[in-house]
Amino acid sequence: MSKNNSSERTKNTVSVYLDDKTHAILMSAKNRSGRTKSTEVAMRLKDHLRRFPNYLFSEKNEEVDD
Repeated sequence: MSKNNSSERTKNTVSVYLDDKTHAILMSAKNRSGRTKSTEVAMRLKDHLRRFPNYLFSEKNEEVDD
């Protein structure tokens, strides 16, 4: 069996702490999409990083609270 089989790709794990409001938004999105929470987070993070690859270099480095 080939080591490059797509089902054998290396997966990395990231743990995050979310405030209650952000978690509720994530759960709502997960429920609407039918994806698992892990898949929803991975897809949204990947999308954000693709759309804003140089975010820290193009925006002020400050945290915004909603």
